[in-house]
Amino acid sequence: MASYVRQRLAEIRANPALRWRPAKRLTLRKQAGVAARWVAVLAQDKRLLIVIHLVDQERTVTDLVSRVGGSQTTLSKHLSVLVEHGIVECRAEGTWHYYSCKSEDAKAVIRLLDDLARNDMLPGAASNPLG
Repeated sequence: MASYVRQRLAEIRANPALRWRPAKRLTLRKQAGVAARWVAVLAQDKRLLIVIHLVDQERTVTDLVSRVGGSQTTLSKHLSVLVEHGIVECRAEGTWHYYSCKSEDAKAVIRLLDDLARNDMLPGAASNPLG
């Protein structure tokens, strides 16, 4: 193992292209695009409910169906989108799959929405310009 590490370090020193370089900072426009896609994932009501139920505890699809509604197939599709975007993670235990919210950013959004709802500060349906 130690010889492999020495060999790899020698390769990295010899070839500057192998050295880690910090990623270039995204422009504001690209950051906005990334944020918009991420928020769009959470903007779907079933996905938002799924994340709300996964913030504090991992759950199975069956458990989520009873809490969120819909079919197992539909919820599984929503869960795969959430996993793909790094918001939810899945672990298998035998034939069971357990899902949990792994994104601290998503948890912060849920806490913010919860605070707004508790203080009656969420926009109502009457004030929604799109509704």
